[in-house]
Amino acid sequence: MNKDVLISIKGMHFDTANMADDVEVIQRGQYYKRGGNHYLIYDEPLEGSELVNHNILKFNDMSLSVTKKGPVTASMLFEESSKNLTNYSTPFGSIVVGLDTRNIALSDTDDVLKLDVNYSLDINYEFLADCNISIEARSSDSASI
Repeated sequence: MNKDVLISIKGMHFDTANMADDVEVIQRGQYYKRGGNHYLIYDEPLEGSELVNHNILKFNDMSLSVTKKGPVTASMLFEESSKNLTNYSTPFGSIVVGLDTRNIALSDTDDVLKLDVNYSLDINYEFLADCNISIEARSSDSASI
């Protein structure tokens, strides 16, 4: 896969009533692999604003680290069979986010990289939803927006 990629991040959240809420973000970004870890770097405009967040995803077949820098700051760690807490800071205030990761699956081919993470999400120590995040990166020359 080349350095310039098209990144698709799909999130699905199931609340206590088992109602699904889907979100998808598609952005151009950069990819590289170093020391057995995959890295995706991209900028994400904040909805309803001209502000931009800089995001770094670092992952392998056992963990995903998401670092957000900008108006929203967070350092989230998803580790298979582990629960991690983090502060998620926004311009409107901070919340404590709990990520209880059940499963991580990585698929890596020449032109496509896929990562699926299943986890439960707590907000301020209260269960919010069961979630799935699917990340896909494709070489820019084999993808289009």
